[in-house]
Amino acid sequence: MSDTTAAEEIETGVAQLTAWLAAVDPAALYEAPSPGEWTVMELLAHTVEFLRYWPPVMARIAAEPGLSFGRGLDDADRTGYVLAHGGDPLGGMVQELSAAGEEAQAILAAIPAVGWQATGVHMTWGELALPEIVRRLLTGHLAGHCAQAKVTYDAVSHRDAV
Repeated sequence: MSDTTAAEEIETGVAQLTAWLAAVDPAALYEAPSPGEWTVMELLAHTVEFLRYWPPVMARIAAEPGLSFGRGLDDADRTGYVLAHGGDPLGGMVQELSAAGEEAQAILAAIPAVGWQATGVHMTWGELALPEIVRRLLTGHLAGHCAQAKVTYDAVSHRDAV
């Protein structure tokens, strides 16, 4: 993976997610498929948050090879953003998603070629090369939550149809 590949995957993922959101019933985006599970809007809030959180970390790893990084699932920034924005209006969330995607792309594009050879040390996974970090925490994470949002939407929209 390179800055170009990562940026293209982020651009494509955000565009696909935005196009899908334009074709769904917005009311269903605020319903949880079951107690304790995130709504589509909460998944979108999480996506905006991680698209803004991880790229600066990746840029620091490129500049400081061997840097330790990571956070727990209960991290206050992660959960706080979801709690604060999981009920936001869809139009505003789509704007935030697009902006976060553009910001992520710009940060990754600014990483010099030599930076893509750096490794970082994750608190759970251990030492990883930067392209693998980007795959796990940005591009793969984005693709995973896009798929999860669709499954969540299908679950709540089919429940309402029954």
